[in-house]
Order: sequence, then C-alpha cells, then structure tokens
Amino acid sequence: MDGQCQLLSEAELKKKPVFTSIEEASESPEEVYRMKLKIKADSLPDELFQFTNLQELVVSHCKLSVLNARIGELTQLQRLDVSANHLVVLPESICQLKNLKDLIINRNIIAALPQNIGNMVSLEYIDAWNNPLYVLPESIAALREVLREIDIRQVELWDEELEAMEKLLPNTKIQYTSTCDCHGTRDK
Repeated sequence: MDGQCQLLSEAELKKKPVFTSIEEASESPEEVYRMKLKIKADSLPDELFQFTNLQELVVSHCKLSVLNARIGELTQLQRLDVSANHLVVLPESICQLKNLKDLIINRNIIAALPQNIGNMVSLEYIDAWNNPLYVLPESIAALREVLREIDIRQVELWDEELEAMEKLLPNTKIQYTSTCDCHGTRDK
C-alpha cells in the first residue's frame, strides 16, 4: 500500500460503501473506509487490521469480550461502535486513535475509560450509557474544548461523581440519569 489515505469528511464517508465481510473487503483493502461486521467471536480477527484506510467500524452485538489491542493500528478511524458486547475494559492502545470523533461503547460492562484518553485529540462524542462508569480519568480534561457530549445515562451517579465529571469537562454536555440513593443499590 502507498500509505495512509486522507481523512474523509462525514459527507464523503457516508458515500462510501459499507463492507459487511472481511472476505469481500480483502479483495481491495485500500478501498475499505467503512465496515459493519457481525463477528461471533471473543475478539476482533487479525485480518481486520489490513484495512489501514478504515474510518468507520461497527462491531456491535458481536459478543466481543476483548477489544484487540491492535485497535490502535487503525489510526484513520473516525467512528468506532463496539456497543452491546461483553467488553469490560478498553485497551490503552485505543488512545492512539487521534482521528476518532465518535466512540460508541454503550451496553457493555466497562467500568473505566483508558487512562490516556486525553490523547484522543479529536474525540467529540462518547456514548457510554449503561456501563458502570462512575469516574473519568484525569487526562480527559485535555478534551474539554473538543468533547461535545458524553452519554452516561442508565448509570447511577451520585451528585459528587457528577460534579467531579463536570469539573473535568466544564464545556461538555453530560447526559446522565438522575437517581436518588433511595434503595442503597450501590455500595459507597
């Protein structure tokens, strides 16, 4: 391959075909910008990492329990959707995705974002609803001018947890579910 492609605008990217199989995409890997895969495996297959121009990857509802650490090799990614899997942790290598704008991780069991998430300098949106995410890493403060919204609805946040998040991200819209500690559903 001749190197990396130019990042496409959202409108240009939407015009590109969506590949739904690695086999089909492998016929012309340099033309693969968008993929939506239904993989029934614990992690992403190694064949996926040949698509160096990939800018949108959707692998939701795939029963993934591990996000392959090689995800950081897909440096052109602008949108990553790993929603509705069985992920407990995101690899630190995800922080190498400096072009990533949208990170969709909802309906997993991720309790913490990577410590170096602040390195993801293009990140505008995090959809993390229904993950046990009560604390954000300090480095996320580096995104305070870029990160427009973080969705953590369906997470029982206490006031002090929300306040800590708002302090780190004063310019970010934080979507959350207002709850009371009426039933003591979480240990302090």
